[in-house]
Amino acid sequence: MTPHLIGIDIGGTKCAVCLATMDGRIVDKLAFPTNEPLGPKQAIEQFTIHAQALLERHKATSAAIGISCGSPLDPEHGLIQSPPQLSSWKDVEVVRIFSERFSTPAFLDNDANACALAEHRYGAGRNCRNMIFLTFGTGMGAGLILD
Repeated sequence: MTPHLIGIDIGGTKCAVCLATMDGRIVDKLAFPTNEPLGPKQAIEQFTIHAQALLERHKATSAAIGISCGSPLDPEHGLIQSPPQLSSWKDVEVVRIFSERFSTPAFLDNDANACALAEHRYGAGRNCRNMIFLTFGTGMGAGLILD
Protein backbone atom coordinates (compact mmCIF):
# COMPACT_ATOMS: atom_id res chain seq x y z
CA MET A 1 0.00 0.00 0.00
CA THR A 2 1.31 3.40 -0.99
CA PRO A 3 1.25 6.39 1.39
CA HIS A 4 -0.99 9.25 0.25
CA LEU A 5 -2.28 12.53 1.63
CA ILE A 6 -5.91 13.13 2.54
CA GLY A 7 -7.36 16.60 2.00
CA ILE A 8 -10.53 17.63 3.81
CA ASP A 9 -12.42 20.81 2.93
CA ILE A 10 -15.25 21.80 5.26
CA GLY A 11 -17.56 24.37 3.66
CA GLY A 12 -20.85 25.97 4.57
CA THR A 13 -22.66 24.41 1.59
CA LYS A 14 -20.52 21.45 0.56
CA CYS A 15 -17.67 19.37 1.82
CA ALA A 16 -14.99 17.55 -0.14
CA VAL A 17 -12.38 14.92 0.59
CA CYS A 18 -9.52 14.20 -1.78
CA LEU A 19 -6.67 11.76 -2.02
CA ALA A 20 -3.30 13.02 -3.28
CA THR A 21 0.13 11.59 -3.91
CA MET A 22 2.99 12.68 -1.70
CA ASP A 23 4.05 15.21 -4.36
CA GLY A 24 0.59 16.85 -4.31
CA ARG A 25 -1.05 15.32 -7.40
CA ILE A 26 -4.77 14.81 -6.74
CA VAL A 27 -5.72 11.21 -7.49
CA ASP A 28 -9.43 11.25 -6.64
CA LYS A 29 -12.04 13.27 -4.76
CA LEU A 30 -15.58 13.01 -3.45
CA ALA A 31 -17.99 15.77 -2.40
CA PHE A 32 -21.18 15.84 -0.35
CA PRO A 33 -23.57 18.48 1.07
CA THR A 34 -22.57 19.87 4.47
CA ASN A 35 -26.11 19.74 5.92
CA GLU A 36 -25.02 22.24 8.58
CA PRO A 37 -28.29 22.07 10.57
CA LEU A 38 -27.46 18.41 11.36
CA GLY A 39 -24.22 19.50 13.06
CA PRO A 40 -20.61 18.39 12.78
CA LYS A 41 -20.99 14.78 13.88
CA GLN A 42 -22.77 13.65 10.70
CA ALA A 43 -20.34 15.55 8.42
CA ILE A 44 -17.31 14.08 10.19
CA GLU A 45 -18.81 10.62 9.77
CA GLN A 46 -19.28 11.29 6.02
CA PHE A 47 -15.67 12.47 5.76
CA THR A 48 -14.50 9.28 7.46
CA ILE A 49 -16.57 7.06 5.16
CA HIS A 50 -15.45 8.88 1.98
CA ALA A 51 -11.77 9.06 2.99
CA GLN A 52 -11.74 5.35 3.83
CA ALA A 53 -13.41 4.57 0.48
CA LEU A 54 -10.75 6.55 -1.40
CA LEU A 55 -7.94 4.82 0.48
CA GLU A 56 -9.41 1.40 -0.28
CA ARG A 57 -10.17 2.23 -3.93
CA HIS A 58 -6.56 3.27 -4.54
CA LYS A 59 -4.94 0.70 -2.23
CA ALA A 60 -3.38 3.52 -0.23
CA THR A 61 -2.55 4.41 3.34
CA SER A 62 -2.74 7.85 4.89
CA ALA A 63 0.55 9.64 5.62
CA ALA A 64 -1.10 12.88 6.78
CA ILE A 65 -4.39 14.78 6.68
CA GLY A 66 -4.85 18.44 5.81
CA ILE A 67 -8.10 20.08 6.90
CA SER A 68 -9.32 23.43 5.58
CA CYS A 69 -12.25 25.46 6.85
CA GLY A 70 -13.39 29.07 7.03
CA SER A 71 -12.54 31.03 10.17
CA PRO A 72 -12.64 31.48 13.08
CA LEU A 73 -10.32 28.60 13.83
CA ASP A 74 -7.60 27.75 16.30
CA PRO A 75 -5.12 25.85 14.11
CA GLU A 76 -2.60 25.49 16.95
CA HIS A 77 -5.14 23.53 19.01
CA GLY A 78 -6.96 21.98 16.01
CA LEU A 79 -10.33 23.63 16.73
CA ILE A 80 -13.10 24.90 14.48
CA GLN A 81 -14.69 27.72 16.48
CA SER A 82 -18.18 28.26 15.07
CA PRO A 83 -17.62 30.04 11.73
CA PRO A 84 -20.69 32.00 10.54
CA GLN A 85 -21.47 29.41 7.84
CA LEU A 86 -21.03 26.55 10.36
CA SER A 87 -22.67 27.90 13.50
CA SER A 88 -23.20 24.44 15.02
CA TRP A 89 -19.45 23.67 14.77
CA LYS A 90 -18.49 25.20 18.13
CA ASP A 91 -14.99 24.24 19.35
CA VAL A 92 -14.92 21.03 17.30
CA GLU A 93 -11.59 19.22 17.77
CA VAL A 94 -11.23 18.15 14.14
CA VAL A 95 -7.47 17.58 14.25
CA ARG A 96 -7.76 15.19 17.19
CA ILE A 97 -10.76 13.40 15.67
CA PHE A 98 -9.19 12.78 12.25
CA SER A 99 -5.76 12.04 13.67
CA GLU A 100 -7.21 9.36 15.96
CA ARG A 101 -9.54 7.86 13.33
CA PHE A 102 -6.77 7.48 10.74
CA SER A 103 -3.78 7.03 13.09
CA THR A 104 -1.87 9.74 11.27
CA PRO A 105 -0.91 13.40 11.79
CA ALA A 106 -3.62 15.93 10.92
CA PHE A 107 -3.38 19.70 10.46
CA LEU A 108 -5.95 22.52 10.29
CA ASP A 109 -5.76 25.88 8.53
CA ASN A 110 -8.05 28.57 7.23
CA ASP A 111 -9.31 27.55 3.78
CA ALA A 112 -7.95 30.63 1.98
CA ASN A 113 -4.51 30.18 3.57
CA ALA A 114 -4.48 26.47 2.72
CA CYS A 115 -5.46 27.19 -0.89
CA ALA A 116 -2.81 29.90 -1.21
CA LEU A 117 -0.14 27.54 0.09
CA ALA A 118 -1.24 24.71 -2.22
CA GLU A 119 -1.38 27.00 -5.27
CA HIS A 120 2.06 28.39 -4.43
CA ARG A 121 3.56 24.95 -3.97
CA TYR A 122 1.82 22.95 -6.72
CA GLY A 123 -0.17 25.27 -8.98
CA ALA A 124 -0.10 28.51 -10.93
CA GLY A 125 1.70 30.29 -8.08
CA ARG A 126 4.85 28.16 -8.31
CA ASN A 127 8.00 30.29 -8.45
CA CYS A 128 6.09 33.43 -7.43
CA ARG A 129 7.52 35.53 -4.62
CA ASN A 130 4.20 37.22 -3.89
CA MET A 131 0.67 36.10 -4.62
CA ILE A 132 -2.89 36.29 -3.39
CA PHE A 133 -5.54 33.58 -3.40
CA LEU A 134 -9.16 34.73 -3.09
CA THR A 135 -12.06 32.50 -2.08
CA PHE A 136 -15.66 33.27 -2.97
CA GLY A 137 -18.09 30.65 -1.70
CA THR A 138 -20.53 30.66 1.17
CA GLY A 139 -18.07 33.20 2.61
CA MET A 140 -15.15 35.20 1.24
CA GLY A 141 -11.50 35.02 2.18
CA ALA A 142 -7.94 35.71 1.08
CA GLY A 143 -4.63 33.94 1.53
CA LEU A 144 -1.38 35.83 0.92
CA ILE A 145 2.10 34.63 0.06
CA LEU A 146 4.57 37.45 0.76
CA ASP A 147 8.27 36.92 0.08
